[in-house]
Formats: sequence, structure tokens, C-alpha cells
Amino acid sequence: MSGPDQQPTAGAPETSGTQVSGRRAHVPGRWWLTVVGAWAGGRLIVLTSVMVSPSLAKLVPSAIPLGPDLRWRAWDALWYERMLTLGWGHIAPESYRFFPGYPLAAEPLSHIFGSLLALFAVTWLTALAGIALAGELTKRVTGDESLALRVMILTGLFPAAMALVLPYSEGLALTLVAATLLALLDQRWEWVAALSLLASVVRPTGVLLVVPVVIELWRAWPNGTSRSRAAMLSAVAAPVVGLAGVFAWVGIASGDWGLPLTVQRQIRGGFLDPVRAVAQLPGEILGGNLSDGVNLLFVVVLVVGAIGMWRLPMPTSLRAFGVVTLLVALSANNIDSLGRYGMVTTPLIIGLCAWLDRRWAYAAAVSVSALGLVAMTLTAQWGLVVP
Repeated sequence: MSGPDQQPTAGAPETSGTQVSGRRAHVPGRWWLTVVGAWAGGRLIVLTSVMVSPSLAKLVPSAIPLGPDLRWRAWDALWYERMLTLGWGHIAPESYRFFPGYPLAAEPLSHIFGSLLALFAVTWLTALAGIALAGELTKRVTGDESLALRVMILTGLFPAAMALVLPYSEGLALTLVAATLLALLDQRWEWVAALSLLASVVRPTGVLLVVPVVIELWRAWPNGTSRSRAAMLSAVAAPVVGLAGVFAWVGIASGDWGLPLTVQRQIRGGFLDPVRAVAQLPGEILGGNLSDGVNLLFVVVLVVGAIGMWRLPMPTSLRAFGVVTLLVALSANNIDSLGRYGMVTTPLIIGLCAWLDRRWAYAAAVSVSALGLVAMTLTAQWGLVVP
């Protein structure tokens, strides 16, 4: 995309044999091999880690391995399965903190394959689409296919990518967020409205898509027609309408429209500014909280990704979306699952990969990320870390 935000990176290193960056001609076979490879690699790592977790748990005194039935329903997955199996009128109040878009997407398949397999199917298919769209967004923004390939691989092997393999909503969220941003860059306002509405029905953070939409609307409004301006306004309203629709549904089903906020406040400990939220992590780590040790690592990684967005010719709207999403994720006493929030915010992953233009840096990052995925999956299976 060209425009005032598309400026060459100042001081960017020149291409050399030791770099993996560069605007290569598009090779469809290589592109799709990378998409499938990143997707399959994540599945291989997570599924293997889940299967060997009971045996390895014997080596870790504090590990409490999940039973055979719960291994594939770990953490959020169990709640989603209950929502799908029991029906909306019979779930516990705590379930309403999980938004209905993901289980609703799996509901038609559940009549054929059962709830668990249906959730797996939606996760796996949308993870594949999401990885491909993350790469397409990168290529669309930067014109750099090598960078796009790196983004797809790092997304598929990100330490939090257990959520792209087991029944979690991240695959669907990744797909909808990346698709919304692609439609936004092309100013396809009707598609932006539809996709962003769905994104906010899948995850509450989908409402943050209003930030890049408003920025692009501001730029496009002066040259717009009456029809296009109406479409722009619908695109701005759509994420808010989706979120409001979920609260209305909760109100009808439970009698308390604010229940998701109440439950989330109890779990995340209420609002805390990002500076204090991060500053308290070292103390929690010294107190033996392994999850906060992981959270601190993700803070560092995602802040590096946020800074990296300025190394690339990225539109202001995407940078703003990345920064706002990160700030919101950090604005709580409990910032568990931070890695998952970052993983589905593709501009942050693009920014992270902007630093990996040397072969050794890229190879090291992929290796560390894959090992992190193994560690995250095992420790989540042992109840030591909140994924």
C-alpha cells in the first residue's frame, strides 16, 4: 500500500548473503508450502507434547498432569465444549466470559462429529486460513515476501500456538482480524463491517478493530461518496454492535447483561495501568508464580514487536491497532494469556519479524519459539502455567 505512511525504513541494512529479507517474486508453491508447513509444524509439536506430557510429568515434582479425558480439553477448551454440549440455557455463569462466536461456528459440525471434534475442526481450518492471511497481510503492507514467510512460520510456531491446535477461539480470531485488516487496506467497507462484527462476537478484543477503522475512515472520508461514507460509518459501528449483541444475548440467557465483565473482573483482578501491571511481575515471579514468569517474557517479546512496527512501511492504522491491543492486554492485575492476545494481533508479529532479517537471528527465533511452544504446552498440561 502506498501513501504517507509508506516511507522507506531509515538506516535499513543493505541486502547481503547473510540476510533473509528482500522483495522476491511470488512463488505460489513456496508460499503454500510455508503455510502448510507452519500449520503442520505447530500441530506436530503440540500433539506430541500433549501425548508425552504424562510421562514427562514424573520428572517434575510439582506437575499435576491432566487425565486422559482432559488433555484435549485443557483450560478454555473444556468451557467451549460445555457451551456447545449443554446448550446456552444450561451453562454455568462463569462460561459467559467466553464469547459465543467460536462454539456457534462449530455447532453445525457438532451434529455430525460431536462437540469436541467439531471444535477441533473449526480450530484447525481457521488456523490454516489465519496463518495464510497473516502472511498475505504482511505482503500487502510491506511488499516483502520473505518477511511474509517469516510471519507465517513464527505465527504457526509461536509459544502460545497451543491455542491454534486445541479447541480455542484463537484460530477463528486470527482469521477474522487479519481478514478485516486486509479488507480495510483495500477500503472494502462492507467487508470490514461484516468481518469486524464477527470478530467482536468471537473475542471481546475484536471491538478494538474500531481503532484502525476510524483512522482509515479519517483518511478516506474527504474523497468519499455518500454511499461510501455510509459504508464507512457502518464499518466503524460494526465491532461495537457485535460486542453489544453479545452482552444483549448474555442478558437474555442469564438475566445479567454485565456478567462477562463481572467474571472477567474477578479473574483478571480489575483494571491496572500497564506500567504497574508489568512492574509487579518480578515480585510475583520471586514468589514462585511461573505463569507470571512466562507473562514477563511475552511482555518483552511483544514490546519488541510493537517497536519493530516502526522499522517497516506500515500504515498508522495497523500500528495503532497493535499498540492499543497490547496496552489493553496489559491493563489488568492478571495478564495471563498475554501470548495468545499477541499471537492473533498480526501487526505485532510483523513487527517482531522485522528484527529477524539476519539468517542467524531468524533461525534462533524459530528454534526458541518452537521450544517455547513445547514448554508452554507441557506446563499447561501440568497445571503450572495458564496458557
